[in-house]
Amino acid sequence: MSTMRAVYSNLRAARTAIKDVGRLRQIASVLVRHGLGYVVQAWHLQDKFIVNLLVEKRDESAAPPPDLFERIGVVLQELGPTFVKLGQILSTRPDLIPAELCDQLKRLQDDVGPITAEEARAVLVESLGQPVEAVFDAFEDAPLASASIAQVHVATLRETGEDVVIKIQRPGIAHTIQSDLNILYWVARQIEQTIPEAQAFDPVSIAREFDKAISKELDFSYEATNLERFARNFADWDTVHIPAVHRSLSTERVLVMERLYGVKITEASRDGHDMDAIARECVRMLLKQVFADGVFHGDLHPGNLLVLEDGRIGLIDFGLIGRMTQPMKDRMADLFLNLITQNYSGLARSLYDISRKNGPVDYGAFEADVCELADKNFGSASLADVDFGNVVRDLIEGAIRHDLRIPPDYTMFFKALMTVEGIGKIVSPDLDLLEESRPHIERIIAERYSPERMLRAAVDTGQALVKFSRQFPVTAHQFLTQIEDGKLSLGIDARQLAQMETARDRRFNRALLSFGSATLLLAAVLLHGLRGIEVLSVPTLLYALGVGTGFRVWWRLRREPW
Repeated sequence: MSTMRAVYSNLRAARTAIKDVGRLRQIASVLVRHGLGYVVQAWHLQDKFIVNLLVEKRDESAAPPPDLFERIGVVLQELGPTFVKLGQILSTRPDLIPAELCDQLKRLQDDVGPITAEEARAVLVESLGQPVEAVFDAFEDAPLASASIAQVHVATLRETGEDVVIKIQRPGIAHTIQSDLNILYWVARQIEQTIPEAQAFDPVSIAREFDKAISKELDFSYEATNLERFARNFADWDTVHIPAVHRSLSTERVLVMERLYGVKITEASRDGHDMDAIARECVRMLLKQVFADGVFHGDLHPGNLLVLEDGRIGLIDFGLIGRMTQPMKDRMADLFLNLITQNYSGLARSLYDISRKNGPVDYGAFEADVCELADKNFGSASLADVDFGNVVRDLIEGAIRHDLRIPPDYTMFFKALMTVEGIGKIVSPDLDLLEESRPHIERIIAERYSPERMLRAAVDTGQALVKFSRQFPVTAHQFLTQIEDGKLSLGIDARQLAQMETARDRRFNRALLSFGSATLLLAAVLLHGLRGIEVLSVPTLLYALGVGTGFRVWWRLRREPW
């Protein structure tokens, strides 16, 4: 009976949450085929009542990879665009998944076949509202690049003769992703129900975060806004170039941009560029995005970092970005400064401050763990020899052991920084990431205590106090009204009240004794200056009384702290 109830409950939940049951059948089939059938079994999808609806017979001749993490990567790749994107985003969250799985998910590629030229042109005509030939003097049918959500074509504007690239969304991809998102929400709830330990990671919240991220990637107007924002932020930089957007030709499904002529940063050395300078500029560029602009590129990899023909760095693909508020910048600056100066206790405090606490934390044990991890990574090596990626991974894993979680924007920044370090070490082996960061971090710390910043903080505090003073009477009136109407009751434990009164009296008596001791000693000092010290004189008696009273307070504090 319990089995049928579980089957019915899961089937009903699936039909309610999942509009495309055929898609769920494909997913279950892929899981079984790659040796993950126990997942299907855990969610009661294996019962013969629904097995024919959901799961195909497993092909035993196609043996899955032996490694679990490799199998997960293969499954996500086979499931298509939504799950590839999910894997890519999860690869930036070493606080949620093991480092080995992160490395496996980083290999996921948007490896899908291109849509036909006719399909691409149809989307373009629908978005432009006019024939392709009316806008473009030339349009190459063969795509320049093809990915899971969109593909890129090269064209020439009829009006200006400018070469552009056109990002065209795949037909029907929004519907496919929406079906997959419904399934992901259902899967997240199943994980919470069947794996109690997973509740600490809040799978539904992860699905919600992913929903927001991929929904933004489906709206190309969001990426156009990001391009314009970054172009403004780097308008005064001669070393970085952001492609211009043609807003009048861009829509939610089509993005028309300036074409950049360059090569991947990892292939630029063959053209004779100064790779040491380029590597240092990449670090400087990322630190500016994070600490000056408060918004940074969230998907840095060699394919999105180009070296242009004139030696400038070209950035592309702004569908995923991260944000840093001022408090977040301050915490990250503290963390970096503690890393640079090898202040391990300060590093533990900085890491603790940026983390979310899932429960009570033994801070002493956490600090000791961080100090040990940092000492292992730094040791006697120079900063230039330190692998920053390993340091970050070890620190995040250490935080997890103490029920701490690093928020997504921080982990996205760590991932971006590790990527820049990895690329930098390839093109410039002597790159010292932490040393390159030092002047920027020191400047940020100095600016924190500038008169302008202090004045702004004082103004913000004053405004908050004014707002509180205005709201307090209304809130207090509502509170008292609820008590009078019986909607809010206050319970008082008499024993706790007695204990509170005793503790209050004890604190008052000790404060009074402390004040008396200080007064007696002060009087003794003043009289000593007038009359000097004599045996049994008034100053001597006052000294004795003051010291005796102070000793009594000290002794009581040792036995019973405040």
